[in-house]
This record gives sequence, structure tokens and C-alpha cells, in this order.
Amino acid sequence: MPRRAARPPQSPPAQQRGDEVAVLKGFFTITQALQRGLNRLKPLTGSQGLPAQGLPLQHTSGVPRQSPPAWTDQISKRDLKALERGQLPAWTNMSRFKLLGLALFVMAMVLGAVGFYGPELARDLRYAGTFRMADDLRATEGRCKRYMFLVSLCSAKIHSVRTERSTNSTEFLMFFQGGDGAAMIPVRSNIDASAVGIEYAVSDVLLNRTLSLLGVVLFFSWIAWVLLGHVRKGRYKDGAAYEAVRQYVALRSSPE
Repeated sequence: MPRRAARPPQSPPAQQRGDEVAVLKGFFTITQALQRGLNRLKPLTGSQGLPAQGLPLQHTSGVPRQSPPAWTDQISKRDLKALERGQLPAWTNMSRFKLLGLALFVMAMVLGAVGFYGPELARDLRYAGTFRMADDLRATEGRCKRYMFLVSLCSAKIHSVRTERSTNSTEFLMFFQGGDGAAMIPVRSNIDASAVGIEYAVSDVLLNRTLSLLGVVLFFSWIAWVLLGHVRKGRYKDGAAYEAVRQYVALRSSPE
């Protein structure tokens, strides 16, 4: 058999290039292994070593970090002052149904005052300046009852001199006046003969009557609005604001 020709020995530069290729292959293999390891860790951590989206932040002890509650959204400055004095706000003892009941009661009072005193006041305003003393009428049983030196509720009956029967009555309210000693002079409008009253009501205190009724309506309407606002904001027992107060008290009372 013929003998194979012997392979010529590699030159030193060729052998060096082979060593470099082997080193690069090894480095590439290590890099791929590290990349596979990082890919397994990506579902657990996000960028810059932070937890991935959807996972809660944790302290070094492993306890989830909670954002501080927004007390100002539920607790007013007046509530905070009461809590700092060791007292609960007054509304924490009110239930939701009680607040709604009070709001409805106040609105009923407003409608009742407007319905009872409003029509006669509107008539006297419409015929203001047209009332003249009526000789055929007589006013009796005039009385004014004052409450807390603030509001006076007055009434009087008007009779016909010929029949002595009560033909009409007048009812009105006023502020800061008692009506004591006022003369009960019956009057009648010269435009509408059915519009009768007493001169004190249709002339002397007509402006007072108007402002008094308007003040009652505005004041009690504001109270009803406040009560309904408490219901809307959860400022009642077991409401959203009540839970905020409980959390605030628990946070202040817990040892640091």
C-alpha cells in the first residue's frame, strides 16, 4: 500500500489563531448561560432590581409597604381638632337614616312655613299701599308669641261689625319684634275687597315679615343641604368618613 504523505506541522501563527477561536467559543457559551439565567429572573423582578408590575413593594423585612391614607379627603380640619382634644366628631353618633330623616324634616318645615305664611305675605306685598281702614270690620283676639326673643308668631281674627261673625284671620311671623301694644286696626284693600288684614301687619312690619320669611327659608334650606352633604360624603356612623376616623385614631394610638 502506498504510504500517506505526512501532514506538515502547523506554523505558530495558525496554532495561535486556533487557541483564540477556542477562547471565544468558551466565552460565548458562558454568556449564553448567563443570559438564560437572567431570563428566568425577569418574571420575578423588573428593571433596576424593583419588583415587577402588579407585585406589592416590600420592605427588607418582607412586609408590604402601604401608601399613607389621605385623611384630608374624609376628615375635615374641625374633625382633626376634635380628635386632637380626645373627642370624636359629633356626626359619628348619627346614622345614615337619622341624617336623612332630619334632612326631610327640615325640608318639610321650610315647605310648611312657605305654604302657611307665604300666600298672605305675597298678597300683602301685591296690594301694598292700597289698604285703607275698614269701618265695617273689627279685629279681635290679637296675640303674638315670642320664641327665644328672636321669632314672633302673631295672629288676629277679623269680624264683620254687622254680623259679628269671623270673616277672616291673619297670621304672620317676624324677627326681633314682639308686637306688644300694637293697635289692631282692620284694613281692606281698595283694589280687592276680599284682601283684609290689620294695619300693623300690612304696613308697619311688612318689610320685616318679608325678610323674616326669606331668612327662615334660606337658613333651614342650608341646614338641609348640610345634612344631605354629610350623607353624600359618608359622614355618618359606619360611613366612609367614619372608617377614616377609626383608622386615624388607631394610627395615633398605636405605639411607634
